[in-house]
Amino acid sequence: MTFQNPILTVDVVILTLAEGQLQVALMPRTEAPFAGRAMLPGGFVHGDPATGKVDKSTTQAALRILKHKLGFTPRHLEQVYTESGPSRDPRGWSASVIHLALHEYAVVETLVAAGRVSLHPVHPTPRLPPLAFDHRHLIDIALGRLKAKATYSTLLAHLLPPVFRLSDLRQAYELVCGTTENKANFRRKMLAADALEPADLLIGSGGRPAEGYRLREDLTLIEGLISGA
Repeated sequence: MTFQNPILTVDVVILTLAEGQLQVALMPRTEAPFAGRAMLPGGFVHGDPATGKVDKSTTQAALRILKHKLGFTPRHLEQVYTESGPSRDPRGWSASVIHLALHEYAVVETLVAAGRVSLHPVHPTPRLPPLAFDHRHLIDIALGRLKAKATYSTLLAHLLPPVFRLSDLRQAYELVCGTTENKANFRRKMLAADALEPADLLIGSGGRPAEGYRLREDLTLIEGLISGA
């Protein structure tokens, strides 16, 4: 009995904050199928010992592909979901392991300037071009994961520079979660969770210095972080 191997890929939803919007990074697809459409950065998982190309995991495959195609390693990368089925790809039965990547705009902007990606708003006002495969659906899945996890963790700090103001962090949460947070309560919850550590002073609005913070760990869970979620 012979078996046909399914197509196994990874697709990465790279999100950043730009111009008051949550934006996704897309690449042009140059090959069939769907040549000429925009697509998420992604590619095939390597699993052939005969060629010496074997990815240790799908996350390692995602990091390899991002480095090869974009020269880019995101600050935060996590596996979100696996989408699969016979009708996703006209070339055959396929499965894609979706990853969510977060990074500050200043770095992603260099990829845009180099022509490697383009940025498109996905929240709060989506403006996406026609996409290859089911990539619009994959983006929606990643956005759902981001919004849900943001309500109880420090995840959104990875959309900001390594050192940030608490006011900028609060505004990121308000944008993504669609809430209005009390400044004092948000500050109290963040500092009480010991999720942040003081860093350099930053220049705030009006040219006044503001205390900077950085994450103590990649991710800290904070129960009841967002009041209106």
